[in-house]
Amino acid sequence: MNQPQNDYSLEAIPFLSLNGRAAEAIEFYERTLEAEVLLKVSYAEMKKMDPDFRYEAGQENHITHSVLRIGSTKLMIAEEQMDPTRPWSAGNDFSLCLQSQGHDEIVRCYERLTADERTTVLVPLAANSFSSGYGAVRDPFGVVFQFTVTRHAF
Repeated sequence: MNQPQNDYSLEAIPFLSLNGRAAEAIEFYERTLEAEVLLKVSYAEMKKMDPDFRYEAGQENHITHSVLRIGSTKLMIAEEQMDPTRPWSAGNDFSLCLQSQGHDEIVRCYERLTADERTTVLVPLAANSFSSGYGAVRDPFGVVFQFTVTRHAF
């Protein structure tokens, strides 16, 4: 299949949902794997960007999004479970984030996955406070994919 040519590069980045332990995991990976934190946004910082963002008292330092570089790869970590229809448990805390600076590239991938009637849309692809396009689906095999149009060049 021919792929459209553009200046963007689609990435598939592992994403861990750690249910209140994201900051601890980030510090652990910094110490043990020499991870470099490229981006880290706390709940309190997100509230400044999006006044509608809600969290419980005492969760100000919880992490809503982070990107780490470990060697030549990236890892994303946050607190939130990406599939709200399933309770969090170790083992279902993993998803893949397809990320690109190219909006059309993200839309194309999202539309191809959602064209299959067995795919469940968890978050419809739309603009929000951190992206011009963000969405999430569960594919026919139970894998959760997030789609993010990123403005970051790292």
